[in-house]
Formats: sequence, C-alpha cells, structure tokens
Amino acid sequence: TADEALVGGSGVANDCDQNKERRPSPADGDDGRASSHRISLISSSSSCSIVPASGSNSTATKSFRRTVTSISSAIDDSAATQAGQKIGNNDSLENTNDARQLTRLINGRILQRDGTLLPGSIDLSNGLIVGMRYGQAIGDELSSNDDIVEVFDCQGQIISPGFIDIQLNGAYGVDFSNDCSNASINISTQSNSSDLQDEQPRCLETKDILHVAQRLVETGVTSFCPTMVSSSRQTYRRILSSMRIARKQQQELRHASNNEDNTVGATILGMHLEGPFFALSKRGAHDLQHIVDPVKGMSSVEEVYGINQQNEGDEVSLLEDIDIVTLAPELHGAFDAIKSLTSPNPSASSSTNPHSVVVSCGHTEATYEDGIQALSSGATLLTHLYNAMNPFHHRKPGLVGLLSSEAKLGRMGIKRPFYSMIVDGLHVHESAVCMAYQSHPHGCVLVTDAMTAMGLGDGNHYLGNMKVSIKGDRATLAGTDTLAGSVVSMDTCVKRFHRFSGCSIGKALLCATLHPAMVLKRHVSRQKRSEGSDVVDAPIGILEVGAKADILMLTDDLSVIGTWVAG
Repeated sequence: TADEALVGGSGVANDCDQNKERRPSPADGDDGRASSHRISLISSSSSCSIVPASGSNSTATKSFRRTVTSISSAIDDSAATQAGQKIGNNDSLENTNDARQLTRLINGRILQRDGTLLPGSIDLSNGLIVGMRYGQAIGDELSSNDDIVEVFDCQGQIISPGFIDIQLNGAYGVDFSNDCSNASINISTQSNSSDLQDEQPRCLETKDILHVAQRLVETGVTSFCPTMVSSSRQTYRRILSSMRIARKQQQELRHASNNEDNTVGATILGMHLEGPFFALSKRGAHDLQHIVDPVKGMSSVEEVYGINQQNEGDEVSLLEDIDIVTLAPELHGAFDAIKSLTSPNPSASSSTNPHSVVVSCGHTEATYEDGIQALSSGATLLTHLYNAMNPFHHRKPGLVGLLSSEAKLGRMGIKRPFYSMIVDGLHVHESAVCMAYQSHPHGCVLVTDAMTAMGLGDGNHYLGNMKVSIKGDRATLAGTDTLAGSVVSMDTCVKRFHRFSGCSIGKALLCATLHPAMVLKRHVSRQKRSEGSDVVDAPIGILEVGAKADILMLTDDLSVIGTWVAG
C-alpha cells in the first residue's frame, strides 16, 4: 500500500535531501587483477534495442552512443575456472548449466526503492534483470557460463525503471476510445502535417495500438494502461476485446525469433476505464449521454462494459482485460460495485491468479465521509487529484483530505489512498502539487492523461466523440475552457514535478515507476499465468534481480537517453 515502508527507505516524509546520492568512478584504471582476467571492450555500433529520445542532440546522448560496445571472447581460459560462480559480489540469478546472453549496463547510478541513487551495474538476460553489483568496476569476475554480448558504459548517468503511465487516453493521432461510428481517417502513422489535424481518426485498429506502444518508448514509458473515456456499451465491448488482441500480438512479436530489432515498444497493460459511472456535475470532458449510475452494483458494471457477454459475434469482454476503473463512489450502487471489483475473481480464466480490479475515485462529488467508505469498500486510488472533485475546504475537506488523514484512517485499519496527478503545469498549480506531495509522498503517482494530440501539434482533435482544441500544452473542449486531458508526455511531467515539488531526482522518478507499479500490485512477483511467462509476470517499477528488464538511462536534468523494454 501507499503507507508501507519502502525497502531500504528512511520513512521520513521530508525526503528532498540529495546528499545520499553517490556517483561512480569511471572504470578506466587498474582493477587490481591480472591482465589475463580482464574483459576487453571492442568498439562497435549498437544492435541493442536502445531508443534515444526523439530528436535528441544532447552531448550526453552523443557520448552515450559512442560508448555502446560489444564483447566477444570475454572469458579466457584462466577465467573459465570460475564456472558456477555468481556474477559480482551482490545479487544475481545463478545459472550454472546453460550459457546466458547478457547485456551489461556499467558505471551508472541505480535508483533504489527509497529514492537514493547508488553506483553500480546491472546484467540483463532473457527479458529479466539477472545480476546487480554496487560500487564495483567492470573487471568483476564472470562465470564461464556467461557470454556477455553487449556492454553499455553509462558514464555516471542515472539508471531507473521504465516509466509506467496508468492513464493514457491516446497519443500520436490514436484515440483509445474511438468507435467505428466516429470514423473518417486514420492518422496514427501519418506525419504531423497540419492538413490532417482537423480530421477525426478512424476506428481504432490493433496496428494503431501497437504504433502508440512503439512511440511511447521515446518518452521513457515502458508500460501503460490504455484508457477509455465514458463511452457507449458497444464501444466498450469492441475496444476491450481489441486491446486483448493487441496485447497477445505484442507478446508474440516480442518472442518472435525474427524480431531482432525488438521494435515492439512499451508493454500494453490492462485497460483503465474512466467512467461512465460519474457525477453529472463533475463529468468534465466526458459525453453527457453516456453518464450512468451503477444502480445494480456489479451487475451494472458487467452490463455496461459487456463483461462475459457475447455481442453480435464479437469477442466477449473479460474482467481481466481491465486493470483500473474510475467511478464516483457516492452514486447509488457504487460501494457494492467497489467491493465486487476489488475482490479476487475466482471465475477468471486463470484460477491460479484470480483477477481483481483497482478502483479509483474520480469525477465525483464525494465527501470526506464518502471517501472513507470507498476506502473501506476496497478503493485504493484517487484519479487526477484536485480535478473533477470537490475542492479542499477547512470544514469540508473532501477526498483531498484523505491524504493527510494517516492517523485517523490508521485507527480504522484503513490505508491512505494513492493519488494520481497530471503535472503538466495546467491541471494543477505547482503550490497544490507541493501540498499533496508533502502530505503523502509515498502515494503520489504521475499520469499524463494524454489524448490523441500528444506528439502532434496545434489544431482540432478528438477525445471519444468530443471535439478538442489544442493550443500549446492546453487541450480544451472546442468552444469552452474545459480541460480535456493533456498533450504532455511522461518525461515532461517528471521534469515539471521535480521542479515544482523540490524533491530529489530519485523521489521524482519513484512517482512514475515504483508507485504506479504498487497501485497495480505489479511491484512484486505474480504467480505464473502459463508456462514460459516469466517476463509477463515479473515485477515492474523496480530494479532488482528477477524484475522485468524495463530500464531507462537519464541525465541529471531527467532527459531520457535510452530505453530498454524487457531487455
């Protein structure tokens, strides 16, 4: 939960001190070993799936590219006597029987669960982190069973888990809520030409979803929850099944033997269904005609989303296609729906890993008391804090008041909720960002809430069937001042959050990595869904042995230099 003490953390709320951060020394001197035991770095061009930020011309990026290296014949006869030995002196996954194809990141500052950055190196193999070493140079002993094929000298740059965006409505001309009835043209793979930007994209297709996944790595995102705004029942049924197909195709592509360039992109997680169970007065940019109450509790949820209901030959929607549902807890039937959604579903297709959904409170008139009851019923998240909810008042604190209620909630046996924030400089004032973070730092989750125009330019675009005008970083319903999502990428949100909050670099990164992983309960290993699914079920949002090798390399100004997805 958001109130759990993070492993290795100090537990101190005011954690903006960066004095704990240490830089490694370049590994360019004598390592104290006989020359016959050293590893030779052979300069070559990169064949690894490194994705630098689009258009990056920074000195750090150019320098990084020059230091991408390959290793061949790394272990000589003398070193071969060390067969079966662990990599380095720290954590590793032993493999004494079969040779492993390793990628090694050296001389980096590795993000810890408590937000500190420690010098060390990381070994990646078969999509997982298999070795971690701290405070050691590249001349560490190697097992003869390990065949290192690529080494990246990070030159003191930051190594972080990949960003996880749990609220992304679309990007690059693709709208995850777009129904066939709204179709005209598809601009997902077109240029940024202004003559396309007043057009509405056609019906969402699998290739569009995969296109977004491929582009997101440029912004440091390695996992994301495709998000739908309030939509028709037909739209939910079609898009939920389409997303399942896209996830399956992505997994197949990632494991395809001929996919050597590994351009699959960021991992597609379960969907975030934002609506349609909202307070009418807080619907924001959501279409009024779709807003309903869950009057029959879970039955209403299943009817609206089409869960386990066949629909005119389409694939049936499944609860396990959904990771998050945002609803207004004060509505009639909402508390019953929350209890059912957050309870493990024994009827899920994987009986060994029953599925439950994260319920978030949003687009709501909920009072402070409603919020407590929602938490008691199983809700664990607040959607885009401050926006589309009652403001904090000293006598009526609303949902915002839950952030500072650790003592009261603790006496009731309830944990404080996580809360997402859109830190684009428009949705939330920087003072309010600081207020929330200082009140509950371990619960902060950064989201983009981005819509189809992210990565494009000014003009008219669509969110579902609602026309949206874009000017700079501001997205509003056409002809109004109502904000309609954002067009700012996750790397930009992290930079602005770091500047607004004044916290350390490491703490800012946690809000886009570990914290969203905790919301989804993906920061720990999950029971395997099927044979050979180690990478699918491995933890994300952390850099530890056994975790999925979703990794970023960043500069001190939080610019993304390189992105690895599943190694």
